[in-house]
Amino acid sequence: MPDPEGAVLAFDYGTRFIGVAWGERRSRVCRPLASLECRTRAQRWESIHALIREWTPGLLLVGLALNSEGQEQTTTRQCRNFARDLYRHTHLPVTLIDERYTSLEADQQLRAAGVPSTQRRSREHALAATLLLEDYFGLSVEQQNALCSSEHTDFFITLAAEVTDV
Repeated sequence: MPDPEGAVLAFDYGTRFIGVAWGERRSRVCRPLASLECRTRAQRWESIHALIREWTPGLLLVGLALNSEGQEQTTTRQCRNFARDLYRHTHLPVTLIDERYTSLEADQQLRAAGVPSTQRRSREHALAATLLLEDYFGLSVEQQNALCSSEHTDFFITLAAEVTDV
């Protein structure tokens, strides 16, 4: 079980950009960190490892791309694979959380703030990762604990939608 008051990094996975945000469980404060645009796998993992060293999270969240009806799609598998790779590279607990509408909401917030379209595309992912953290912090402690407990033996991964009855 991750430290109930510790740091969390959230990832909004995309094939071109990976948005990253930091949050602290006790205060529920969160903020966007980066939109990683890595051309190679080596660059991606170097950037992710640097963020993990700097922010020392006890938990990693990965947004799970589901369609509007909550069903899996092609990008869902990519998000699951990224979460699995993230665990293999870091050995930190990784939890999947429903990311429906976070990119749309991030884009709307950036538009409302007057961010030019040329900058919105890259900034959207870090903001979407922040919205994932806000969703996670909006869960009760019991829901967070249920989300972070896993029956999987190979890596620590669960889905937020499965714990809404807690």
